[in-house]
Amino acid sequence: MRSHRVLFVLALAAACGARSELDLPTASLPPGGASPVGGGGTGGIGGMGGTGGFGGEGGMGGQGGMPPECEPGALLVYLVSSSNVLYSYDPSTGQVKVKGTLACDASGPTPFSMGVDRVGTAFVLYNDGNLYRVSTEDASCSPTEFVPGQFGFFTFGMGFARNVDTDSDELFVTEINFDQLKSLGLARIDTDTLDLFPIAPYSSALGDHMEMTSSSDGNLYGYSLDQNGGGWILEIDKTNADILASTFLPVGDQSSALAFAFWSDDFYIFTAAGPQTVVTRYRPADESLSVVKNIQDTIVGAGVSTCDPM
Repeated sequence: MRSHRVLFVLALAAACGARSELDLPTASLPPGGASPVGGGGTGGIGGMGGTGGFGGEGGMGGQGGMPPECEPGALLVYLVSSSNVLYSYDPSTGQVKVKGTLACDASGPTPFSMGVDRVGTAFVLYNDGNLYRVSTEDASCSPTEFVPGQFGFFTFGMGFARNVDTDSDELFVTEINFDQLKSLGLARIDTDTLDLFPIAPYSSALGDHMEMTSSSDGNLYGYSLDQNGGGWILEIDKTNADILASTFLPVGDQSSALAFAFWSDDFYIFTAAGPQTVVTRYRPADESLSVVKNIQDTIVGAGVSTCDPM
């Protein structure tokens, strides 16, 4: 997602009942290794910026269940740039590969955000509000019957999350605008009918600049850029848009293009103030924050299959 104006107000302290610890699907980590999905919480991980952190409060966020088995291609993070290029990114090796160039709309609109479903189909939103299905194999593009502007949602951040009750994907979106201080909040798109269903405004004033991702147990997270620099990882209640918990990271600013992904127990934040994107990894297990990659393009969307690597 590309930001063009500074229109962001964050009032996390006013969130009724909000925690400063997030539930994450982490297990005890072997030295240097990624944790399996489904273990207990890591316990009281201190946060950054005085907000607390990602504590393990009894395991996997209360939603339980194991993710479906991953297809090989679904083990990657997929990225889309403002120049219509689709990439795959393997965080385990740092390798970035060009998958192809999107030809969804030759009239001028460019990608704005992206989510990837369980089987590896990307849903790419363009900055004119149109939504396309894109193959992560070759970047081939198909239009959808999504009607832009439903309930005022013209442009939005997006992320798939697993519904553990039905063992299916749900596409969540967070409204982004550059004309108001306050987002319209959280909504869900039915990927069969392409109807948008508003859920609620956020319980805190989050402004207009957030992207979303999810963990393999179905928990929904956002990364929201702060007007004073840096941003907040937020745990979001999918049923009512309450901000359940937050932690501050000194990553990005209001002028940054933004994308966000959760992969193998780590958060990856993609920020760009120009033609180069900085990839920053936040590892809740040890609170480490590291720049792990630079990509010579402006990344505006990221997506990971909800199967998630184990």
